[in-house]
Amino acid sequence: MEQNPLTRRRFVVYLAAFSGLAGTALQTELFSSSRAWAESTGPVDEPVRQSMVRMARLLYPHDALTDEVYAGVLDSVLSDAAGSTEFERQLESTASALDRQSGGSWHRKGALEQIAAMRAIEAEPFFVAIQNQVCAGIYNGQAFWKHVGYPGPSKGFGGYLRRGAGEIDWLPGEK
Repeated sequence: MEQNPLTRRRFVVYLAAFSGLAGTALQTELFSSSRAWAESTGPVDEPVRQSMVRMARLLYPHDALTDEVYAGVLDSVLSDAAGSTEFERQLESTASALDRQSGGSWHRKGALEQIAAMRAIEAEPFFVAIQNQVCAGIYNGQAFWKHVGYPGPSKGFGGYLRRGAGEIDWLPGEK
């Protein structure tokens, strides 16, 4: 009998299915974050910022996540790399390449055109660097963990034998 290992694709499908079950009030509570990112004047100009937030959403789409969460991930990476302009240059390079690939303002194109432009540059080192940072930022974020029911690392609580085993309440019939 062949076992179905949990692949990245299956994990994302499970998450998408779960996000459909979560109530709107819960999603709003978990993923509403400060709008300070929109009011702050960071090192990246606004068109680049909008493009990168849109790209992050297209790469890792979750309806329950607001644009503020995606922007917060980018801000977090920028603040972690304070004093270094490498990530900022990667953001600007990616935004420029997307504009070139789409023949104009990438941010204003439709989703299919945006995805086509992203596919054209997906092997570029600057694109891969941003993709990796966004992936790590979203899936390592505590708001996302709460959304999928992951209570966080259990090491500080004695491991999963003392915390976590038997606490599954999100599967049908497990109450």
